[in-house]
Amino acid sequence: MTATVQRLNRLLPQTQCRECGYDGCLPYAQALAEGSAPVNLCAPGGEAVMADIAGLLGKACIAPAKIQHHALAWIDETACIGCTACIRACPVDAIMGARKLMHTVIADECTGCGLCVAPCPVDCIHMQPVKADYLPQARHLSDNGAARFAAAEHAKTRYERHQARKQREAAERNAMLAGREAAAKARIQAQAQAASTAAKPAFNPADLIAKAMAKAQAQQTQLITPQNRDDFKARQIEEAKQRAAYRRAQRDMKYGSAAEKAEALEFLRRHKAEQEAKEAAAAK
Repeated sequence: MTATVQRLNRLLPQTQCRECGYDGCLPYAQALAEGSAPVNLCAPGGEAVMADIAGLLGKACIAPAKIQHHALAWIDETACIGCTACIRACPVDAIMGARKLMHTVIADECTGCGLCVAPCPVDCIHMQPVKADYLPQARHLSDNGAARFAAAEHAKTRYERHQARKQREAAERNAMLAGREAAAKARIQAQAQAASTAAKPAFNPADLIAKAMAKAQAQQTQLITPQNRDDFKARQIEEAKQRAAYRRAQRDMKYGSAAEKAEALEFLRRHKAEQEAKEAAAAK
């Protein structure tokens, strides 16, 4: 916040009435400092505030766009339904009450902004004119000797406390909701874990023994398999040698010398005898 904005904001009555079209006194002061707002929009400040703003900014004085006469909010307690809409609307917490209970305005703290009137669903809030130079009438939160600035400083302090309370309550609510959400997630997780535990079968010693035996069998198979593979390979080599010798003997019987033919004949007789013996053994 610049020094100019601070000085302009100090000139405003701090009622936060929004009659200027801005969302409070500080936004109007910022617009004035930027040169985007005319000097005559503060309705409760009237000509005095307009003249001070014009003097600070070095601009010409012009007639106030609107003048808001001093008035205090009053609640018709016979019609109040305790909806708390006015409590939420008041920028300085000048209304007391609770849900479904009667509300009442703290007259000394009321700035006369009128923001509580429109939200009331039963039209039980009325603005009553008051003979006071400046509102609010309470000044104990300011040590300024000038009545106008004492009232503004008091209202500003009340507004800042109101804003701080709203932020604190919002943070507390968010923390509460986050706690509820975390508790709900933890409860759901616990329920899922309990259901998963219940679905698991009870411990069975027979299953453990079966697993151990299967593991041992697998290990034994891993040890035996290489040996079987080597034996199979050796048999294949031996059978290949036998087939080669048989073909060589047949060739020698046709084309070999007398000695080769005699040796081949002996091999073929022996081979035939071995084959007949294997077939006889297989038949048994």
